[in-house]
Amino acid sequence: MTPIHGTSARRIYWTAFIGLFFDYYDLYLFIYLGKTLAAQFALGEGASDLLQFTGIAGVGLGALIFGYLADRFGRGRIMLVVFAVYALGVAGLGAAWSFPTLLGFRLIASLALGAEWGISHTFMSEHVGRERRYRFSALLQFAILGGLLAALVTRFALPVVGWRWLFVASIVPIAGLSAFRWRMLAGEDPIVGAGLPRDSATQSRREAAPTTDAIQFLRCFAIATLTIASGTVNVFFAKELPQSTGYTILFWGNVAPGMLLGAWIVRRAGVRRALLGYAAALVILSGFAWASSWDGRKLAFALVLPLLNGIPFGLMGAYFNEVFAGYRTMLSGAAYNLGRILAGFAPALITALQLQRGGNYFLFTAALGVGVLVIGIGVAKDFRSQLDATGPAVPEY
Repeated sequence: MTPIHGTSARRIYWTAFIGLFFDYYDLYLFIYLGKTLAAQFALGEGASDLLQFTGIAGVGLGALIFGYLADRFGRGRIMLVVFAVYALGVAGLGAAWSFPTLLGFRLIASLALGAEWGISHTFMSEHVGRERRYRFSALLQFAILGGLLAALVTRFALPVVGWRWLFVASIVPIAGLSAFRWRMLAGEDPIVGAGLPRDSATQSRREAAPTTDAIQFLRCFAIATLTIASGTVNVFFAKELPQSTGYTILFWGNVAPGMLLGAWIVRRAGVRRALLGYAAALVILSGFAWASSWDGRKLAFALVLPLLNGIPFGLMGAYFNEVFAGYRTMLSGAAYNLGRILAGFAPALITALQLQRGGNYFLFTAALGVGVLVIGIGVAKDFRSQLDATGPAVPEY
């Protein structure tokens, strides 16, 4: 598929990136402002938990609802709708005057966040070409650095402007982005962005096995759950970092080179080897941190783990889009976001199992690595069977 009306792949990338960046910003800003909002609205523990659950539920619903609409009516136009939903949500958060209104606008903003990941990655995959799909997907995942922006503004801007303006400020770039995308999509065929990719190898594979979506969904869901859980449990490891701005930037920035490494491994060796390599490295890193007596092992783990997790984060967007036969925006987005929801319970599971005592949570990340290893072996078997049936398909680049 060629770019829309000659629009360059880089422009398409930046329109997807900016929207996803500020959605991540909003997600992590809500986390960083948890105590501030609890104090502002006099929230008890139950109300705070309900607020967090509403955000989690909204992400899953947004992926399903808007993903389905995008597959039916086109990714580009539904992305405009998602931008509008996002603007409404954050504007409402900035103006919230009671707990019910805060809860309602939190749900609206979360719907947009759940929709954005699947639509952005699918829209990108359709317009950049197979030879660059994984590299652009990895670059698009840099949008997670919106969490770094949320951390910095919470530390430096919150005491100056207050929490409401931290939400409202993101409306300005989203409004400009929406205007640009509107012009870019002007005159586009209403169904552009719907349907399947046009490259013949992928199309042939999907026609040969149109009933595999359920299996692929479970596989992608498991990949997302296990790998995101590895990042989520870093809430324990991050405590070992010196609590300074420099280490905060370093902690977030370590994800970026991992994403590029993942894209490079996929290009050189394929998705299956990237997953197997990630799994093996996670097991080795966890085993070292658990068994070593070195005083700095926890600090090293806290810095290396984000780098390592960048590998699956960088390949999931493109890979998920490669494996589904139909409704791939909805299925890929739901697999990622529902996996992220389940992964969010990893710290609670660690606490329930008492693994945080004595550094035994390293055993938890080792178990996650073993799980990814099993899935990676399954991906290898599935890949070989597809190769025998249809010839070279994905993901070999």
